[in-house]
Amino acid sequence: MIRYGIIGTGRMGKNHAGVIAEIPEAQVTAAYDIDPAALDMFCSEYQATKCSSARELAAHPEVDCVIITSPTYCHQEGLEAAVAANKPIFCEKALCRTAEAAKEITGLRKNYPKLFTVGFVRRHMPKSVLVKKLLAEGLIGQVRFCNVELPLGLFRRMPGDWFADFQLSGGVMVDMLAHHVDLANWFFGDAKTVYAQGVMLDPAQPRPADYTSAIMTYENNVICNMTCTWARSGRTGELMEIYGDKGYLAITGEDQVTYCPLEGESVKLDPETELGKKNAAVEKDLNEVNFGNSFQLEFQHLTDALNGKDAALPSLQDALNSLKISLAMIDSAKTGKVITL
Repeated sequence: MIRYGIIGTGRMGKNHAGVIAEIPEAQVTAAYDIDPAALDMFCSEYQATKCSSARELAAHPEVDCVIITSPTYCHQEGLEAAVAANKPIFCEKALCRTAEAAKEITGLRKNYPKLFTVGFVRRHMPKSVLVKKLLAEGLIGQVRFCNVELPLGLFRRMPGDWFADFQLSGGVMVDMLAHHVDLANWFFGDAKTVYAQGVMLDPAQPRPADYTSAIMTYENNVICNMTCTWARSGRTGELMEIYGDKGYLAITGEDQVTYCPLEGESVKLDPETELGKKNAAVEKDLNEVNFGNSFQLEFQHLTDALNGKDAALPSLQDALNSLKISLAMIDSAKTGKVITL
């Protein structure tokens, strides 16, 4: 039984606790939050021990792994506590908000013997794992360029919410794009240049909204274009398209992978069977296909790893690589310059 302690009992803390409750060999045993009312409610629901500080939680004898789901700009407190207690760490993305904090965390983690992983949940999704496999196998040949679209018209953050404060959240560049920057890094390797423009939660707006358009060029010359919004209206969706010399792969938000050869018709690939078959006559509504709860996969993999089983988990270095690009986007948008990494 792996016993988890959670620092931060807000939306993600409650989400992860609910997922862990469904894993037979895992349970939440302790929690800490600066909001006493939120902490009381959480501990009552999950029968967890209330802790008065991050350090008390990390040092608790019934905590085997520390989960950090506090706001991004607060992560360092939980990380310092977990390292001081020599406990394995799961930290939500983004790792932190600033380059200075990243340097401190890197020093904190130097030669650290325990597991440290980050909440890049899309790495655990069967569709992402399938695309990684197919790219490695050369299905679409040499990759030339990639397009990512992440419009989020459901964004309704209001003044006073830390997400609506660019200095605290980093907006879509640091928060929303962290996942797809990580996927691009996982698929294509190291980036060499970044150029971006963005609204960056301009406080002159009547209500908080954010937009960015960014281009990353990788060491292997793959060009990746990303657009992302925290808007107040319009569509919400997810699309990642990868174009190679021999064809095209696409990931959408409906747990779908589409493959199109250079000359031919598109086929749907089933992440459950690696390479699915083309539907005969009528296209099936892929919303009917359910590949499981990705957060449950994430925490099952983490629990497996803590129990000594093989499980591929994103690392601290992966988190630092994603953050480096996100911060370069901000620098580029502010200066109008191409940033060399």
